[in-house]
Order: sequence, then C-alpha cells, then structure tokens
Amino acid sequence: MKTDKLRMRGFSLIELLVAVAIVGVLFAVGLAVFANAGKRNPERGATTLMTTLRLARQHAIAQRQWTFAVFPNRDGGAYAGNDLVKCLRGFAVLAVANDMERLDKTAQIPANMDFAFVTDWTYLPEGITFDDDPALPGNFTFGAPNGAQDTYTGAFLFPLDPAQPHVLVRPMGAVLFKPNGRAYVMHDNSPSGSYWQDVDGSKIHVTAAKAYGEAGGALTGPDPVPGGTTVVVRIRNKTGQVEIWDGGP
Repeated sequence: MKTDKLRMRGFSLIELLVAVAIVGVLFAVGLAVFANAGKRNPERGATTLMTTLRLARQHAIAQRQWTFAVFPNRDGGAYAGNDLVKCLRGFAVLAVANDMERLDKTAQIPANMDFAFVTDWTYLPEGITFDDDPALPGNFTFGAPNGAQDTYTGAFLFPLDPAQPHVLVRPMGAVLFKPNGRAYVMHDNSPSGSYWQDVDGSKIHVTAAKAYGEAGGALTGPDPVPGGTTVVVRIRNKTGQVEIWDGGP
C-alpha cells in the first residue's frame, strides 16, 4: 500500500523530460531578451520620422500650404528650460499661413512666415539621435553643402512652443514640402536668393552609434557607441516621397 502511494507521488521519465524541455525553451528565450536588452534599434525611430514627413507632405497638398518638418539642432547655443530634449531628438510639423507664392523669393524666409503647429513635438526613442555631422552624404538638414555657395549654416529661426508659434527662437534644420508635393532643402546664402532648393536625395541619418551628454543646456560629445547602427531616410525631391536608403543611387 505504501509503495502504491509513493508511486502516485512521483514523476514519470516522460514528465521529467517535458519539464526539462520547457525550462530549456524559457531559458533560451530569456537569454535572447537579455542579450538584446542593451541594444538600441534606430529602425523604429526612422519609421516614426517617415510617418511624420509623409504627414507634412500630405498636409501641404491637402491644405495648399507650405509645410515644414523642423529639427532643433546644436546651432544657436544653449537651450532654455526643458527644451534640450528636443535637440537632435525632437521634430515637429509646421504649416505656413501666408500665401508664400506671392512673396518675392528674397522674402521667403521664416522671419516673414506666420506659423501654426500641425503636430506637437515627436521624439526619437531613448538612445537614438539624428546625426548632425555635415560631412555625411546628403545631410542637408544639418548643414551639408551643395557646392561652395549653397550651404545651410543655421541662420533661420523657428518656434519651439506650440502655444506661441509666432515666437521664433531657435535655428533649426528643416525640410519643406510645397503644395505641389515636392520636397525642398534650405540654403541660407544662395546668391540667387532661392532659399529653398529641390536637391534630390537629401538624407536624414538616424543613429544609435553616437551618445551625447548634457551640460549647461547643451549637448556634449558625441562619443561613439560600439556596435551602434544607423538607418538613413532619403527624401526624393521631385515626388516628396521618403524611403529607407539602402546605399544605392
């Protein structure tokens, strides 16, 4: 009788093997999660950016307004208050209420525009930033040159506060979409007075390969992040379409 009770309380070999197999699967899954816990994937940030750029283009066409995607950068010195989080991580969509086509080209600068925020500020995921190295291919949003005379140097101010869109406080990078659906990049010292030029293949580099510190309302660094990757978003000027750039033409 006692022997029968002991047998009832024990486990068969098959049950033990199943239990060991389940523990092995859980361990493998947990190990994979742990191994990827410290990795930062810029693809999600690039996807969010493309969604915002497409929204800006759609707004420009539907509302017949000049529409900007703007990117606060390190031009212009320290940030006030809590706005530093926007630097190289934040982006927003601004619409222009003026009839810009009626203005002379030399007047088509932000100082002469009445802005309204189409979106509030959107942010890249933690640990992901925009790479502002002007030497990167096509990095016009952050100052890359298009020849010796056509360079954006951060001369134009844009608003930071959605509640005060008329207060222009920070130089920013910008991508402009016009009602014709085309995309334009900004140049502030063009001898022709054409500040918005439809340069094809302008690119925005979304990266996990650099890390910034903070001091005195400004970003410090960057320092390289071993193993960090970069995703490049390309903007086609003639169509205004945005896509992940695979390195091809």
